[in-house]
Amino acid sequence: MLTFNYIEINMIAMAILLIIYFNIRNKKESYLYDQKLFILILFFNGLILVFDTATWTLNMRSGEIPRLLNNISNTVYYILNPVPCMLWSVYADFQIFKDQNRIKKISRALSLPVIINGILALLSPKHGFLFFIDSNNIYHRGSLFIFLCLICYFYFAYTMLKLVRKKNRMDKRQYVALVSFAFPPFISAVFQILFFGISVIWICMAFSLLIVFINIQNNQLYTDYLTGLYNRRQLDNYLYQKIKNRMHAKYLAGVMIDVNSFKQINDIYGHTSGDNALVCVSDILKRSFRKNDFIARYGGDEFVIVVEIREQSELIGMINRLKENVEAFNDKKLIPYEISLSIGYDIYDTRSGVSIQKFYKHIDQLMYEDKRGRAVS
Repeated sequence: MLTFNYIEINMIAMAILLIIYFNIRNKKESYLYDQKLFILILFFNGLILVFDTATWTLNMRSGEIPRLLNNISNTVYYILNPVPCMLWSVYADFQIFKDQNRIKKISRALSLPVIINGILALLSPKHGFLFFIDSNNIYHRGSLFIFLCLICYFYFAYTMLKLVRKKNRMDKRQYVALVSFAFPPFISAVFQILFFGISVIWICMAFSLLIVFINIQNNQLYTDYLTGLYNRRQLDNYLYQKIKNRMHAKYLAGVMIDVNSFKQINDIYGHTSGDNALVCVSDILKRSFRKNDFIARYGGDEFVIVVEIREQSELIGMINRLKENVEAFNDKKLIPYEISLSIGYDIYDTRSGVSIQKFYKHIDQLMYEDKRGRAVS
């Protein structure tokens, strides 16, 4: 009965992983680097669930073939055990630093405990290091079982320490999701170590991956990867909802922004500096507009802000604050070039019958008039 219950639990965990995978699967576009890492964690967690189910199914069955298969299943199961923990460390590091070259460097060191564990697992059927199967085909923990536990806890401790130390590099939602990831498998692992026969760690890992998916991976569908602002897809969704549920006491206003001389920044200082310029602009926009204002990267070096206001003077005040913040940023001379913005803005009358596309075109035209005025002056 206990075996059936654990197999059923594993099936639930696999279903969760499949739901997550089919929600992030993208047939038309290539995956981002952190998406690839996340899918790898899903894959190895699923693989572990398959072999965990096999070990429960084969354990205590009579005959040499079931005993041989039990040894093979446990060997693979133990080889795979620390892999999701290591991948989570790599995934968290990339979420903090966004640096693929750094990942390549730290992966060599982080993979060393996994390799040692794999060697011990391969030797275990004969020497009983991590586990052994007795003559009655009953599974037992080996003399070095604690070594596997220490490896997994090392990854958890190392990653948690790094997350806490570098929390200022992430937004709050991302930080909470990454920290929360560790607790379900960590706590379930303690119970699994203390009480032999309990096996719930991998369904807890599946729930942890669900937490990360909801708070980070799924969020990428609606946010710009570089700046962390909303993307055009979410902008369209937001405007549709606002127009449909508009409040008569408030006006809806749009602001279109273009980064001046962006091509020259790329050509002179390189594309990395161009990316940094866009990040700097996004930070300026966040400081210039209110927390509940909608800020999106429209595409390339263009940004759109949608605000709800009660009178036009509020919009003028926001634009003035934006210009002051750009000037203050340039005064600090943090980068070898100045940030300059062309701005077009107006109030959108939801009762006018003008489509969103026409309104975009209208404020886009106002923005280019501002750009031409700067070129003349």
